Amino acid sequence: MTRPDPTDGFRRERHRGFELDVDALEEPTDGFAQSIVRGFSDHPRWLHCRYLYDDRGSEIFERICEQPEYYQTRTEAALLAEHAAEIRRTAAAPTLVELGSGSSAKTRHLLRGWPGGRYVAVDISLGMLRQSCAALAAELPRLEVRGIAASYERAFPLLRDLSPLVLVFLGSTIGNLNPQETTDFLDRVSAALSPGDHFLVGIDLVKDVRTLEAAYNDRARWSEAFTKNLFARMNRELGTRLELDAIEHVAYYNGQLDRIEIFARFRREQVIELPDLGRRFRIGRGEMVLTEISRKFQVDEMAANAARFGFETVSVFSDPTKAFAVLSMRLRDRRSATAGRESSAGTHLAAARARTLELVEPLTDEQLTRQHSPLMSPIVWDLGHIANYEEIWSIRALDPAAPVMEDVDWIYDPLANPRPTRKHLPLPDRDRTLAYMHEVRARVRRHLAQVNFDPSDPLLADGYVYKMIAQHEAQHSETILQTIQLIEDVTYEPGRRVEPRRALVSMDAEYAVIPAGPFVMGTDDRSFAYDNERPAHVVELPRYRIDLAPVTNAQYLAFMLDGGYRSRALWTDAGWLWLKETGVWHPARWVLGADERWLERSFGRLAPLALDRPVVHVSWYEAAAYARWAGKRLPTEAEWEKAAAWDLETRVARRYPWGDMPPSENHANLDQRTFAPAAVGAYPRGRSFFGCHQMIGDVWEWTASDFAPYAGFAAFPYREYSEVHFGKGYKVLRGGSWATRPIAIRNTFRNWDLPQRRQIFAGFRCAADA
Repeated sequence: MTRPDPTDGFRRERHRGFELDVDALEEPTDGFAQSIVRGFSDHPRWLHCRYLYDDRGSEIFERICEQPEYYQTRTEAALLAEHAAEIRRTAAAPTLVELGSGSSAKTRHLLRGWPGGRYVAVDISLGMLRQSCAALAAELPRLEVRGIAASYERAFPLLRDLSPLVLVFLGSTIGNLNPQETTDFLDRVSAALSPGDHFLVGIDLVKDVRTLEAAYNDRARWSEAFTKNLFARMNRELGTRLELDAIEHVAYYNGQLDRIEIFARFRREQVIELPDLGRRFRIGRGEMVLTEISRKFQVDEMAANAARFGFETVSVFSDPTKAFAVLSMRLRDRRSATAGRESSAGTHLAAARARTLELVEPLTDEQLTRQHSPLMSPIVWDLGHIANYEEIWSIRALDPAAPVMEDVDWIYDPLANPRPTRKHLPLPDRDRTLAYMHEVRARVRRHLAQVNFDPSDPLLADGYVYKMIAQHEAQHSETILQTIQLIEDVTYEPGRRVEPRRALVSMDAEYAVIPAGPFVMGTDDRSFAYDNERPAHVVELPRYRIDLAPVTNAQYLAFMLDGGYRSRALWTDAGWLWLKETGVWHPARWVLGADERWLERSFGRLAPLALDRPVVHVSWYEAAAYARWAGKRLPTEAEWEKAAAWDLETRVARRYPWGDMPPSENHANLDQRTFAPAAVGAYPRGRSFFGCHQMIGDVWEWTASDFAPYAGFAAFPYREYSEVHFGKGYKVLRGGSWATRPIAIRNTFRNWDLPQRRQIFAGFRCAADA
């Protein structure tokens, strides 16, 4: 396997005495406005602390650091000066890399003891980097100076080629991260470094409340000016008209969370208007907006947290009053961070199998073996295919001497036997099929107990082949549910079912405005991702709008009542032909009751149509016609993925809309629990950076895009999964549904089906040019 070039997306600047690598994915001009929309759409409201540091804010912060109450800067600087030689001697690394380097003032204490070494400064501010690197190159001519103008997340992939190194993160900047952000940060740091590399981190320690609160409420009122400057910046850059004398600086210690919390409190009502983004926010009298946190630590707590990610503490340097500490840590290896990931192969397989068997248990033998629709296989074929696929890839692909049963392979070959023909196959009955599944799984467990997860073997590295098998079975469990939905003479009683959630928040706007600019689409991941998701590549998009939520039943009903199915102008030629041939005039599972009210049939149950839930079981043709009726269009899959995945602040794509944390019941309606979509607004914790709701779960979302390979696509491990379907008229769907297992969904996951298909749990959201 070839490793992606970490310098892709960077441009090189050469200056007298130093070089800079500059992130080409520059922050859009309206990134500040987008961040305000994010924070003010939450309750309680907040603003990201990074926007405190414009040129004026940076000047003010320098003044804060000079105040007698602000002990952190001088205490940390003294520790670095006193222990620089020991830090260099212990690390024995030629390269020092600093995150958030700024002016590199404190770091000079280390660099003066780093003769003949290399210093790499990482900072988001290109102007500051040029200035500080030029100063260092002139001051320390024996030092090799380099800068990386990028977010931490964008810079991390560059670190591996700089090893052996010491990574420096000073100023207790780690305290600006909440616990989950700290966990994510340490995981990224650990993954970016090589065994033996050192990590030097400064932390502000828990101490008496009076000292802490004084540091953030200095008598000269620079802290107050720092907070107010954030809103002055809004006025300067965004044209807002906030009255700065209506804003108070409030900073106090939260003992329960061991952190200073800094707020802007409004003495009177104010309004923030962002017309370019179509947003307006009213701030009530007395309302407090969180602008920054600064967590305080115990040394043992930080050391234990870092140890989870493979770091061992080498030295702890602290001042006599125990006000501040600098921890020097060494990365042993990432086994503690990745413990269970490789061994989880068996867990993934077991979870997928348990759910499959649970879904089919309520069905009779006749319901399992009958073909209920030419669109779908007999369910017993799906079960046998699951076992056959597992046998091929987890046994035969890894053991060329394993026996081959060509007749069985032929029965379960999806290309040799299209779905409408599968009822004619000599399929075994329920008992024999389940016995085949059990026999294959028993052999797999024996193989798994002896397998070597060879990192040089792309099938075995990180247990990929077993995750692929588990994903495949999870995908077929959703297919089985599609089939069960089509059984007209059954009221399906699953082993588990919970009511779909009601809305927790209302939609305070119709759409998000996504700024023009590049983003990274797809992935280079080889632990879970399928071949059609690769490779990661930069896509440039113009500015556009995308709906904050999927189209609801109420919205779709308005389209129907307005004659949407009768208006030729709304339909593509192929869609109108399909409409005339099928006689379709409403979504697949809707039923018009005797009282002229709409009902919805779901797994044999008939219930009143829930108007606030996403519409489901509509074809691509119907979705495109609705979008045209609404004066919009369907998003391309690139537009969908940018809205779901891109983080403007880190300039890194998220694995899920809310971040990299695996889905929970609070993030998305997934995992075959609800057997229906949830109300729009039911999962506010699952919003994307741009505030889009429910992009993962509830309903698959049709996009405007045809299923095609990305540039640089390479089929792996077999052509028949993706490659044979390219260019065959399939449309891409994104995001998963309530019936999707978490293992089989992420922002980069690409589903596809023909535009006339309605058996899938599919809905859509709209987009428009902006």
